[in-house]
This record gives sequence, C-alpha cells and structure tokens, in this order.
Amino acid sequence: MNEMEFRQRAAELGYGEPQVKDFPPNATSELHAHDFSAFAMVADGEFTLGFEDGDATYHPGDSCEVAAGTRHAEKSGPAGATVWFATK
Repeated sequence: MNEMEFRQRAAELGYGEPQVKDFPPNATSELHAHDFSAFAMVADGEFTLGFEDGDATYHPGDSCEVAAGTRHAEKSGPAGATVWFATK
C-alpha cells in the first residue's frame, strides 16, 4: 500500500485526515490503550505493535487497524519508523 491508497482506504473506513509520525530508532512505549480507533501504515522502517497475546511487526506498505480500547505497546526498529495514521 502506498500513501495515496492509504488515504483512500482511510476515508472509505470512516477515518479522519491522516497524519504522519516519525519514531526515533528503538523507541518504545508502555502498554496502553486509546479512546479512539486507529488505522496505520508504515511508510519507512520497521514498527512493532505488542499486544497482550503477542507481537505484530510491520514493514513499509503494511497497514493495520487497532480498535479503541485495545491495549498495545509500540516499538520502532533500529532505523526508526515513519508511520501514517488516521483516527476515528
């Protein structure tokens, strides 16, 4: 998936205007949840979401959805990560 396809799919799914976030190398977050759903696509680097039942690692072009209230942790790879995301 590229940026244009991501934007189109986000709109089809009812998400707001996509934003981009750069994660520094090997950045990590604690296990947490959001009060919004998110649709994300990795544009560059490697990005891992750690869930209570296991991890999922994403590479450029990969996308995922995380429902509101889902507990997860975020981790970027050794070169960092650029992630497009949209919320609803």
